[in-house]
Amino acid sequence: MTVGAGGADARSGGTDAPRVLAFADFAGSYVAAWRVHGPLAALQRSGRIADYVVTDARLGGIPRASSFDVIWLQRGVDPQLVQLVADRFGGRFLLDIDDHLLCRPEYLGEHEFPPAQPVVDALRACSVLATTSQRLCRLLEDRSGLALAGKLVVCPNATGLSSVSPREPRPPEAVLLTQGQRLALVDSADEVLAAIGDFCARRALPLCYFGPRPARLSPLAERRLRNVVEAGEIPLTAYHAALDRLPAMLAVAPLETSGDPRTVEFVAGKSDVKMVEYGGFGHCGVYSDAPPYADSDLRCGRLARNTYDAWTAALDEALAGGWRLSAAQQADTARRRDIARVAEDCWAPALERARLQRPRQGGEIIRTLDRWRARVSGAKARLVWNLSTRWERAIPSGSPML
Repeated sequence: MTVGAGGADARSGGTDAPRVLAFADFAGSYVAAWRVHGPLAALQRSGRIADYVVTDARLGGIPRASSFDVIWLQRGVDPQLVQLVADRFGGRFLLDIDDHLLCRPEYLGEHEFPPAQPVVDALRACSVLATTSQRLCRLLEDRSGLALAGKLVVCPNATGLSSVSPREPRPPEAVLLTQGQRLALVDSADEVLAAIGDFCARRALPLCYFGPRPARLSPLAERRLRNVVEAGEIPLTAYHAALDRLPAMLAVAPLETSGDPRTVEFVAGKSDVKMVEYGGFGHCGVYSDAPPYADSDLRCGRLARNTYDAWTAALDEALAGGWRLSAAQQADTARRRDIARVAEDCWAPALERARLQRPRQGGEIIRTLDRWRARVSGAKARLVWNLSTRWERAIPSGSPML
């Protein structure tokens, strides 16, 4: 649970500034840092909100006596929480979705991907939908069958770039790869990873890698990548500090563009967050020519088709002189994606549209969910009892099946 710096009853933005209760999906994750904590902290600093509390589906840390003017739901994958928010607040809440949660890609198993129905229910019930792009909204519309454009406020990923010192362009000293969970490559993995690995070997450049062990990314990653220096998995603030301190890097951001249609569709719903990070901290880069990068308003580095030759050529061009553009690209990225600007231009209007007709107390929200969970628990207990009773009647005592 995170409470804004002003305290649960502060009104730093004036008497009419709203107080926000946000339900994060894994409150300590990178996604929550980008899509919940960062925007809310920026809105509070500017006085556009009085205060905020970030919790999750367990409702831990909600001040019972505090009242809230806006409900913010991230992703909407918890069915109990979706029903609570949808029923209790009459559709007056903001839903933020940063990924195509209605289309599971080939490289993720069923247990690694949330069920679709709670997300559809949240999309239907919300009054405001925030996504990273209009493209993602269209994909969600196609899969859900819902008309969502009228609810949409595009809130692109942003971070605190105005405080990052401009980097003087220099030739890259290493290749940089950052990845979480799984590498979004399937059919193209062999060619793209081989191109990156061979480039590092041919140019005698180390590959600085942030993320889980390469073997967890894909079976090919451990074999194809060369000269790897593993930096491990670290919190987002520490990672951004590292990007700021590292020498000039040649960053790579591969995404699948062919093969399994569901994987291609899922990837199309991704964001340009890697461009924000690499370009915003002054590193040149090579990115797959996939919709998240090709459609971005950012112009960072080079786009490459997912072939060995195309990636090799793009990497060679970046090392030969593409890095000289990194200062201009950093300045443009900071102008477009500093969190203060995006919070003011995008998140603040979204919150105003989602404002409740009357404030709701934390205790009221907690009691409602407790009653709902009690009903569900009772129903489950009755079902188990009924099934066990029928089982005992069907199978006589002493049966070898018991």
